[in-house]
Amino acid sequence: MRREPEPWELARIRAILEYQFDAEVASALLEGRILVETGGKGSVRYVIVDGVRMLTLRPNDGLFSISVPAARRIVASSKPPRYRVIVRGEREIRGSVLVADVIEMDPELRPGDEAVVVDRDDKIIAVGRVKLPRAILDGLARGEVVRVRRRVKE
Repeated sequence: MRREPEPWELARIRAILEYQFDAEVASALLEGRILVETGGKGSVRYVIVDGVRMLTLRPNDGLFSISVPAARRIVASSKPPRYRVIVRGEREIRGSVLVADVIEMDPELRPGDEAVVVDRDDKIIAVGRVKLPRAILDGLARGEVVRVRRRVKE
């Protein structure tokens, strides 16, 4: 059921976003008319902003998964490489971003974090979850860096 969030729910959503990203990105993600969709037990499951699903609350860790529209707001409100994995544009990203595809990556991203996959021109290609930290990429020839959840449709 879609409804406006209670004040305490909105404060909780903002606190999670500030922990997961930062205050500037949290404000950008929550700019507009906010609605929430609840799960079976009445807890917030989805955050909808201006009619578009932006965030999904992950029940396993209590953090948010981002959508492509949310990624657009993250890119607009942060400077590269923050929250980004920058990839070569030669190959189409299908299931995962591999070590060989990565040019640069936000050094603060840890496994489990949400990341925006972009090309050299900061054009969004996909969103997904980080699997390998930046610190170990130089020593690897193979491996999955980001498990892609959604790709941008051209």
